[in-house]
This record gives sequence, C-alpha cells and structure tokens, in this order.
Amino acid sequence: MSLIRLSTPKSRVATRWRAVRDRRSLPLFACLLLAACGGGGGGGGGNDPGTGNPPGGVANQAPVARFSLTPGTGGSAPLLVSVDAADTTDADGSVTSYSWDFGDGSTAQVGVVTQHVYATEGTFTVTLTATDNDGDLGRATATVTVSPSAGTATISGTISILPSSAIDSDVNDRLTTAVSNNDFDNAQPVTNPLTLGGFANLPSTGAATGNLFASGDRHDFYRIELSGQEEILLTIAEPDADLDLRLWDDSRALVDASLGMDTTEVLSVTEAGTYFIEVLAFSGASNYILNVGLGGSTTTSRRAVARLSDAFVPGELILTAPETRLRSSAGPAAKPRPQLVALQPAASGAAAQAMSDRISHGRRELDRHTDVVAGGRISAAQQARLETLRLAKLMNAEAGVSAEVNALRKALAVPNDPFYSRQWHYENINLPLAWDITTGSSDVIVAVIDSGVLLNHPDLNDRLVAGFDFISSPGRARDGDGIDPNPDDPGDLQFGGSSSFHGTHVAGTIGAESNTATPEGGAGVDWTARIMPLRALGLDGGTTFDVVQAMRFAAGLSNDSGTVPAETADIINLSLGSEFSSASEQATINEIRNLGILIAASAGNESTDLPSFPAAYDGVVSVAATTISNGQAPYSNFGSTIDVAAPGGNNGTDINGDGIGDGVISAIGDDGSPGPIVFGYAALNGTSMAAPHIAGVMALMKAVHPALTPAEFDAALAAGELTVDLGAPGRDDVFGFGLIDARRAVLAAIDLADGAGIDPGPILASSNSSLNFGSFGTQFDVTFSNIGSGELTIDTVSTDQPWLTATAQDVAADGTGTYRVSVDRSGLADGSYTGTVTADSSAGSVDVRVTMQVLSANTAADAGLHFVILVDSDGSTELPAAVVSARNGEYSFTLRDVPPGQYRVFGGTDSDDDNFLCDDGEACGSFRTLDAPETLTVNGDIDGVDFLSEYRLSIESLSNAASSGKTTSSRSAGIPFRRPEPSP
Repeated sequence: MSLIRLSTPKSRVATRWRAVRDRRSLPLFACLLLAACGGGGGGGGGNDPGTGNPPGGVANQAPVARFSLTPGTGGSAPLLVSVDAADTTDADGSVTSYSWDFGDGSTAQVGVVTQHVYATEGTFTVTLTATDNDGDLGRATATVTVSPSAGTATISGTISILPSSAIDSDVNDRLTTAVSNNDFDNAQPVTNPLTLGGFANLPSTGAATGNLFASGDRHDFYRIELSGQEEILLTIAEPDADLDLRLWDDSRALVDASLGMDTTEVLSVTEAGTYFIEVLAFSGASNYILNVGLGGSTTTSRRAVARLSDAFVPGELILTAPETRLRSSAGPAAKPRPQLVALQPAASGAAAQAMSDRISHGRRELDRHTDVVAGGRISAAQQARLETLRLAKLMNAEAGVSAEVNALRKALAVPNDPFYSRQWHYENINLPLAWDITTGSSDVIVAVIDSGVLLNHPDLNDRLVAGFDFISSPGRARDGDGIDPNPDDPGDLQFGGSSSFHGTHVAGTIGAESNTATPEGGAGVDWTARIMPLRALGLDGGTTFDVVQAMRFAAGLSNDSGTVPAETADIINLSLGSEFSSASEQATINEIRNLGILIAASAGNESTDLPSFPAAYDGVVSVAATTISNGQAPYSNFGSTIDVAAPGGNNGTDINGDGIGDGVISAIGDDGSPGPIVFGYAALNGTSMAAPHIAGVMALMKAVHPALTPAEFDAALAAGELTVDLGAPGRDDVFGFGLIDARRAVLAAIDLADGAGIDPGPILASSNSSLNFGSFGTQFDVTFSNIGSGELTIDTVSTDQPWLTATAQDVAADGTGTYRVSVDRSGLADGSYTGTVTADSSAGSVDVRVTMQVLSANTAADAGLHFVILVDSDGSTELPAAVVSARNGEYSFTLRDVPPGQYRVFGGTDSDDDNFLCDDGEACGSFRTLDAPETLTVNGDIDGVDFLSEYRLSIESLSNAASSGKTTSSRSAGIPFRRPEPSP
C-alpha cells in the first residue's frame, strides 16, 4: 500500500550505503553525509569562511542543471509529464536538492524524478533549480505545449478472480436470471475450497427493483464434497438482517446448524463425504459470503452458544426481562436479575405468569421460522435443541429482554488467538520457534507512522502508548483541525464511502494482543512490545513534511508539536512511500539512525526496479513482499535497494485452501455506514503488510538484546544470520538477503548480546504445511530446508496416495530443495481426496497435508456479473457502467467514449441490486489494488488495465455492543454507479 508521494537523487541511490561493513567505518560515513562533521575547521579541503570559496580563492563551480522530459515537449490535455534530473552534475561537489516549477501556478515539487499533470491547454515553462553543497544554483528550462483535449478514449483490461470464486445462482441483481437453488433437488454444485457471494431474503425485503423482492429467497442450497477437515464460514453483510447456516449430509439428515445473532455463522466438518450447505434467511435481506476451506477456528472468545453441536441444556433459557427486575425498598430499581426458565414453565405468581406468556408467544412465533425444505430429516433430539436456539433468538430481539441458552462449561485448555491458524505468514518466518525463546518485552516501543490506529480496537487497545496526529492539513486529516495529540484513525475514505484503516492493520501485525486469557482475533509478531501510533496519512495519503515530523517525534527530536514522548521509540515502521525523495527526510533518518533507532519500510507495490522512498534511503531497511509459497509477490518492487523479504501475501491465490485469499490477516475497521466504527479483521496484501513483520522481528531481537544497533542489525543481515536465502545465492534484487527467519534473528540477537547463542541442531522444515488443489489445480512447488544448525540429509520424499506424486526439481546433494507436488485425477470418482507428502531426514520428518477435489460438473470460477466503472477526480461516477460476465475464470472489459480526465477504475458485483459497488458481501476490485487505487490520466486509449476482484469482507466483525451477546455490524457505503440503459 503506497499511500503517499515522496522522492531522492539517483546519485544517492547509486551510492546507497549498506551498513554491512565493519562497524568501525560508521563514524567516517556519518561525516561524509552530515554537514556538521568537520565543523569547517582545520584538516584541509574546507571553504574559506564567509566567501564560499575553497582555500586559494578558486570560485566554486555552480551545478550544471539538465533534465529529460517525457513525453517530449507536448501533448493533449490532461497531460502527464515525467521529469528526470539524473544528468545534472556538479564538477567540484555534489547536488543536494532539486526543485521543480511547472509554470502553471502549482506548488513546487522536489526530487530527482517527479511527475505533474497539466489539466488545461496552454504553453508552460518547466524550470529545474539544482542546489549544490556550497549553496550555488544551476537552472535549466524546457517548454511544454499542451493542446486541447483529443476527444473521447477507450479503456480496456481484464479482471481476475480466485479460482475458488463462485456466485449464488439466484441473486437480487435485476440484470441476472435467477436460477433456483432453493431445495435439495436443485442444490447448486460448488467446489472446495470455496469463496461464494450470495443473497438471501424474506418476501418484501431488500431492493424492490430486484429479482427476489416479491417472492423472497428464503433458502440457498449448495452441494459440495468435503474431506472432513474444513470449516464453513458465513459472513452476513447487512446489520439488520439475520441469516442462519445449516449442514446436511448426503441422506439429507441434519448434521449441524448455526443460529447466531452476530454477523458470522461458523460450522466445522469432521467427516469426509458429500454435503448440502444451506443458507437460511431468518429475517430481512442481505448479501453474504460463504467460505469453505481447511481448518482453523474463526470464532472469537465472545461467541455465544449458537450451534446445534454446542454444549448446552435443551429446554432451558437464561432470561432477563422487565418483570424479573428486583426493586429495593430503599431506592431505585436494581439491575436486572437473570433467571433460569424452563420452556414448559408451571405458572406461579404474576411474574412467572408473565414469563410463561412471553415463552408462549415465542413458541407461536417459531411457526414462522421452522421452515424445513421437503426431504430434510431432523431427529426429535435435534428438534428440541433447535427450538431452544430459535426461541432464544426470537426473545432476544424483544426490547428490554436478554435471552441466553444455558451453556455447559468445562475446563479450558491453553487459549489460542482464534485467527492464528489462518495466519500462515507467521509459520513461514518460523515465529513459533522464536516464541519458544521470547515473546517480546514491554520495554520495547515500536512507532507506527501511518493513518493512525483505531485506539479502541480490542486487539490493540492495551498495547498502545501515547502518540500524536501530525497531519497538518485539516482537510486531509478529516478531524477538523491540524496537528493534535489524538492519533485515532477517523478513516481515509480510500474506498469512496469507507476507509482502509491501514495503520490498524499494520499495528496488528507488529503487536496485536496475543495468547491472552480472553483471546481476540489474530496474533501479533511480538506479544509484549508497546506500539506508538503516529498519524501522518489521511485523505489522499500524506506529505513528506508530516511524515518527517512524525519520525522526529518518535525519536524524541524537535518537531512541530513542541513535545516529545516520555519514552522514545526503539523501532519505526513506515508502510508508505513513492518514487520521490526528500533531502530533509534523508537528513532526519540520519539523525534517527545515529540515535540507535531501527527503521523498516515497505519497498513499494509497483512491480518495478525503481527505488521507492523512504525504503530506499540510506539507513532504512527496505522490505520486499513474499507469498504463501515464499515466492516473489507479483506486486512487490525489486532492485538494488531491497534489503530483506517478508510475507506480504497475495489475495489472488488460495494455496492453503482455507477459502480466503492468501493475504496477511490482521486488525481492521469498517466505517461504511452511519454509527460507530466496527472493529474486525481482514486479509490484505502489499509490501505494507511485509514491513511490519520485520519491525516485529526487530522488537523480538531488542527484547533479548536491548542495545541492538542499526549497524549490528545490518551486519547480521548481510552475514545471512537473520534470513533464509531465497532466489540467487547471497543477496539478490528480488529478496535482498533473503526471507526473514524470526528464530534465527532472535538467536543472532542473543549471540550479539552475550556472545553465546543457542545451538538447536539441524531442523527440517517445509515451505507449506498444507496444499489444497481444489477442483482444478494440478501442481505446486514445496521447499524442504534445514532451518537449524549443523548438517541434515533428506533420505526420501514420498507420498501415501497413488494419485499424488512429489518430484525433485532443484535439489542439493543433501536432499534439501524444491520438490514439485502433482495430482492426477484420471479415473477418480467425484469426491474429496486427502493425502500426505512426507520428507524423511536424519533430523526427523515433516508432513505436508494435501487436499484435492474431483468434480465433473462445470464449475469454472465465476464471481458473478461485474459492473466496471470510472470514478472521476471529484468522486463522481457519471459514466454508465460496463457490464461483463466471466469467461474461463476472468472478465474482459472495455469502457468506450471516455472523456479526457483523471479516473480510478473499479469493478464488482451488485448482488443486492442497490446500485452501489463494493458493498460488504460483494466482489470488488480496483486498478491496481483495492487498498491503493491508482489514478489514470486519460487523453487517449489505454489498454492493460488489469486487476483482481475479490469478495470484500472483514473475516469477523466485532462490535462495541454490550456483553449481552447482542452485536451489531455495519455495511460498506459502497460506490454509487449508473447502470446502463436497457436496450429498446
């Protein structure tokens, strides 16, 4: 997520110093960079005081300014021009700053390379002013002629989707033809894993223009093959609707059901077979997302009893109602007193009679909610349990009433964070082995300079120290003022009507509350370190100046706030950047590094070898992104400035088969509708997600070696002590010095602290613990490696199924390396299959779990009818949408008659027919990425506008509701659009 526009001289890039040499060279290096070094006194080579001339009276030579201009010297409006001053020289010194005046009254820009858009026609003079280290100036100019707009244009591209994507065959979108999947006989066949967007409603609810308003769509049935290791997750988009989840076996007998009142319903599968998944509308109308994937609980510590399989006493409710409130003769009414009530009460007294009347009323209401499709079989015992759950749901909806099922308790095992099983990115960097050594220290503070943090998010609220808001522009800040002491994130409206809450996601990766007595959400890299939230990004990102002020505050340096923190940061995370550099920003980083503070920054998401700043500055650890398979993330920048790699994810794949794209899971918020922000969790991808993994590992290292310096970290990184080497041997331009290994990093820190590390001996590890080939995948590569010390030899890599093979691809003499795992579906009947790949070595064995489906039905990936729109620079969507259908798992689109201008491109479904894209529960995407939509300057035809559309949801939404179990959610406000006019 590159959210701001920043820049540095290419000459600085070319000489970028990597602090990997002997640490004794650091003072000399600092003197070369900092003007204060040497003081202008003796030692030779200094200028005569007050003259600007060197000894001997020879005049300083001014820099010779030169620059290139692309595209040439003109074009039609709007015209995007790029300027590059790399050819500027200074014969007797160095160029220290580059300033650009574009001649149209716009604010001057700085940096060797920058861009500017001329919105109107005219003739303009571009002026470059170069300043050398003696303060002398050199100038160069060029003329740009902008002609009138060239007329309308065509924009075309493709939209990709996950192979597991599917769409409910009857949604409310009026442009679709509803195909019933409302019973067992018409159940829609789907693949495993599955990410499906759907819609369900009772009659006369939802958008009246849609397919299903009059008839309703009470039931959606899906037929699926399961291996017995899956979890089924239903996410409900609308806060005022209630959908339930049922699971039936192939004989149409009820297996389990979830009847919660929250925005998610979850069921687990323990036996292989053919199943029917039913989504049932209990009240209202809503989009929904149905995920099916391998293992891992997604429930939270707040989950109330809601499943048929939960341990509770059927026929009993814990009820708190107005009639049960006790009054004190000495004062006002006391707090409501809960009572245990049988569903067949014997009335005795007025209060008991009132309770009996309530239950009788609830029983009559059940008749509207006990709909079982013909053929469904429910046992008497299941019926009693379902009746208890339904009655609790109905009575809990009454004003002033709290109804709960009487749950059975038992001794608890050691708690785990609910989403940790889905945080594949932690196993990929060997965090569990690092946690065996340390889980962090509260003495360590990590500053997160970003969009701020949701200060009340339950995964972060106990981990924060005082921060600050350094957004100087009230309009960009969205909080009504300039800088202030409140770093709470009010949202950046990155998605039109809703926000990214980028800083919250980054902070959660670094240090979400983990392994507590009441676990919430996901785990953080460091379980104990504190987080300093500093806000510098708001609407449309942020400025270099605001970022610099935040960095200075974190380090305890003078800044515009006039204050410094009581305790300065030990580590700074910068998940932001652009191609523009700043001399003042580099100077601040030099100061911070000299204070011993570590800085990690994201390398950028443009898939280019051009440097991104601040990651490319001297003294900053530049972090590239890897995928779940430890390959290069398709968006990740590369090149000579990359230092290290960490998981950034790729939501365009689902290799582990958990039904969710392989992004990085962390804390998030949802502000899509009026009311308080809803706290939740989501999978995002980007180098912004990679950098906090490094910051978190730095915090673990500081926990065992508080005196760790940036120079020590750099030296250990270059020596290969902190990473597992990926790509070409040694440092390369894709992964830098390799993929961070948390365990090795902690051991290296211990060694630096006392000279005696821990020798764990050889350890065999695999790059993946599970693979899901779905219905179409045929091969994946898995790497087996020695992540410990000493030698290890792999004897065999074998499989336990005839349809499963593992073949050596790039393997060393000791057997470690990459193996290709392949499946062959020839001759296999429809169903779900599981197998295991086992690597046996002199240091033990490692298993990789494999799941595969065989399905003869035509279930090519299809996320539903997509609308593609252009959002103007003012946020309007005046042009009608292009409507496209999936073909071979992707969508091709063309937008015609586009007026010249600047636009962002969005594409997605409108399953609820409300004329808004990117609602919760709908597929949505944007060029280049949804988390950071790119603006296109259109003055001619543009092709290759390719992006990913994915179902937009928080994995779970936690509300601020009381602990009664009643929870709320909000849906995204979405992006309004115009449907095309129907053909005459």
